[in-house]
Parts: sequence; structure tokens; C-alpha cells
Amino acid sequence: MTCGGYTALFLGEAHPQPDQGIVTREIYGYQDSMDDDTSCDFYRSNPIQVKACPGNYYVYRLVKPNASIPSPTYCAVTAALIHDPCNNYTALDQPWRANNATTGLRICDRFFNWNGWYRLLYYGMSVRMPDSCANESTCGTDIALSLNGSHPQIEDGIVTCGVCTGEESDCCYFSSTPIRVKACPGNYYVYEFVRPNLCSAAYCADMNSITPNFELNVSSAAADTPENTTSDPCQTTIYTVLDNDWRKTDSLNFSSFDDTLVEWSGWYRLYTQGKNAQIPEFKWCWSFMTCGGYTALFLGESHPQPDQGIVTREIYGYHDSMDDDAPCSSYRSNPIQVRACTGNYYVYRLVKPPVSIPMPTYCADILESPSYDPCNNYTYLDHPWRGNNETGGYKSDRFFNWTGWYRLLYNGMNVRMPDSCVSESRCGTYITLWLNGSHPQIGDGIVTRGVCGSDESDCCSYRSIPIRVKACPGNYYVYEFVRPTFYPAAYCADQNFTVSAQCKL
Repeated sequence: MTCGGYTALFLGEAHPQPDQGIVTREIYGYQDSMDDDTSCDFYRSNPIQVKACPGNYYVYRLVKPNASIPSPTYCAVTAALIHDPCNNYTALDQPWRANNATTGLRICDRFFNWNGWYRLLYYGMSVRMPDSCANESTCGTDIALSLNGSHPQIEDGIVTCGVCTGEESDCCYFSSTPIRVKACPGNYYVYEFVRPNLCSAAYCADMNSITPNFELNVSSAAADTPENTTSDPCQTTIYTVLDNDWRKTDSLNFSSFDDTLVEWSGWYRLYTQGKNAQIPEFKWCWSFMTCGGYTALFLGESHPQPDQGIVTREIYGYHDSMDDDAPCSSYRSNPIQVRACTGNYYVYRLVKPPVSIPMPTYCADILESPSYDPCNNYTYLDHPWRGNNETGGYKSDRFFNWTGWYRLLYNGMNVRMPDSCVSESRCGTYITLWLNGSHPQIGDGIVTRGVCGSDESDCCSYRSIPIRVKACPGNYYVYEFVRPTFYPAAYCADQNFTVSAQCKL
């Protein structure tokens, strides 16, 4: 905290009640650069007078701080409320916040878009923040945040509490931004959460405070499973457009959206960056994809064809921190319904994912085709070192300025990417990239394929960003290459598939 200066000034104890009249309070000063175990009261400024007034406000007789304190400024926090937060809050049911679980997650609440007041739940049961030391590496994060002090009573109204995180020797070794708390009738609490000033840090839920008789006021569980529909969901009057740029899979900027907090209802058509989009399929899963949350959700199998009508598809979830031999299917969400529509787009009946999945979000990949035929508009890529029999080298396609479509050659001979495992340390690099799935037929048009990289133990240990592929007349293929997510890694050329190349007209 700085409050506009270098040393933040605040009251050394609580504000008075209206019946206490004018009182005197000590003023303490804090600055973040202080290497001191009691940095929050390292400085002591001149005391001031305070009075609580009818109408829920305070007046202060401020005085000039001590000149010895570097750039001191009096701090201010919002005090007024229009609505009672006990009746106006967001239910935060995220079981990974439990203080008794070591999940190996590294979620950071600093990225969450906090707005207003929150009530903590654990699978629908009311819980509260711990107000004693929380162990490291619990609560779905590295730095577990607990309340520094006891919870208020109902008659206390809204109070401001410190937030701490500890280590083995000190339960409040670090202090995060304070939050406001209120005790509510019905034996629960609401919290005005804000972005912590630490990462990876998350607010904890105290499993010793569970209230089992709490009933969550939401629609029935049937709303979380696909239902039959009598209207064609491809009609524009039936579906809702869902256009969130943060759902795209090729953004490595980590955010903290959570689709368990969305009130899903009916059918949706996806867009991202204003372009027609689709939910990615299982084979397109790649390392580090987040889709705006922590767990990326995608279809467990391929999309249907238009003549198949409405179909049900499983939903899988992935996040990069999973220590799992099959990370792309580490989670299974509730199934959804899908319909392929005339005009090359899909609609989805999205439902609420299980709260047991940490911050899941449905992903979106751009579906639009180029305005030109890439079979007639591509760049030749004749790099013999890309051959899957070539050894040595640490070249990396991550630094190549990829733009548009490419046709692979090997010393002038037409080749294609391998669509089976390539050993490491081939193709002029260490991580050899090959196509995870068969090449398309001409009638398939443009398709999306996953890209794998091999290591000693697993042919698909590295999963790079998927690419688009098209089969062209003349027995060749074109690829829309993108920057891989790994270094050093390069796209391979299959020397076992060679055809004399014909020049473009």
C-alpha cells in the first residue's frame, strides 16, 4: 500500500462508536521497502482526533505528519454501501480453496476480476475463511491467504480485516491487501475480496467451519445435463451469441474466469475476436492452453455433420500443472449437446461444469476459412534439415515469422509432415513436431490437426498449438503453420513421402 506517497499512514486502532465522542488515535506508517518484522508500525506519526458521526461517516482532525517520515500520506478506503451485502453477494463454490487439500495447483486470485461481495461455499455448504494460520501449498495455490484476526459479530456490521499468508516460522510473514467482512444472519459471512498483492496466492476456505444445512438457491441439477429440444437451435432466435476474446486457445495470457459462476441457459454460438468459432476437439489439446481460466474445456470427440442433427458430446478438461500421464483427459465435465448448422457454424447447449474442476472455461477456436484457396496461395518451405531422418541441430520454429500457408519440399521434392511418431533430435532440432492425426482427403477441405513433439518416453509428450491442413489436387498438402509453444522445436518433413513438385502457375 502507498496511498499516493511513499509511506502510508493509518489508524493504530479501531474507529470509535458514535457514543464515544471525540477520541485520540495513534497514527502508524508503512512502506513496502522496510526490511522489518513489524513494518506495518515501523513509523509513528503525530496522533489525530476522530469522531464517528450519525449517518455512518467519520471526521478527522488531521495534523502535519512528522518530517522524519519519508513522503507520508493519509490513506482512505471506501466506507459507504447502498445494499446490504448479506443479501447481495456472489456464491463462490470452488472446492479447490479447501485448506485441508494439497492439490498441486498454482491458482492466483490476483488475476481474478473481483467485483463486489462473495460468500464462500464448499459443494453447496457454507464455509468461511480461516482466521488462523493456513499451511503453504494448500487452498489450490502456493500462498494460502487467511484472515488476520477473528471474524466479526453481526452487531459489528462491516469491518476491515487484514489478510495474511505465512511460512513455517511466521503465520503472517506476508500481508496482502485488507478486505471487508460482514457477519450475516443465518451463520455465514460475506467478504469483499480484492486482488491480492502476491502471486500465486488465493483466499482459503476453512473446512472446520462447514455448515451442512445450507441449501444453495440455484436451479435444479437437471439444468446441468443436456435436454431434448423441439426447436431448431440453428435459428438466430434460439441461440445466444457468446463472443469472449479470452476464450481463444492461442493466448498465453493467463486470466481467471470461471464458467461455474455463469448462469447457463439454452444454446450458444461461439465467436472470438468477432470471428466465427468452435469448441476445440480432444486431439487439438495442447500444452499451456488456458482459455481464460485455469482448466481448459473441449470436446471429447469430433463435431457432428449437419445431417446428424443434435448429438451429445463428452467434455474433457486440461490444465498444464497436472502431473498426469493423460493430462488432456485429467478432468471430465458434464456433457453438452452440439448441432452443426448450414453455413459452417455450430451451436452448443452449454451447461455448468462441476465445481470440483478448478476454474473451468469452455475454449473457442476460430472456425472461419480464408477468403482464398490456400492450395493456390502458399509459400514453398524447402529446408532439407527438416527431414525426419536428419540428425543434429537445435533450430527453433518459435522464432520464425509464420504468416499464411506453406507447402513442404525436400530438395525440390514434394513432401508432407509425418503423421506418426518421430524420434527426438531429428528434423534439425531437439523437439520434433509431427501431425497428431491422419492427413485429410481433398473432399474434407480445411481441417484442424493437433501437433505433437516427442521425447524418450512419449511420442506426444509435448503438445504444440494445433494447425490447419488442406489436401490439394496434385497430391500435395498445405499447412497453416504457427509458432510452436516449445523451444527448440521444429516442424518435420516426412522423407518417406516424396513426389516431384510442380511449380505454381
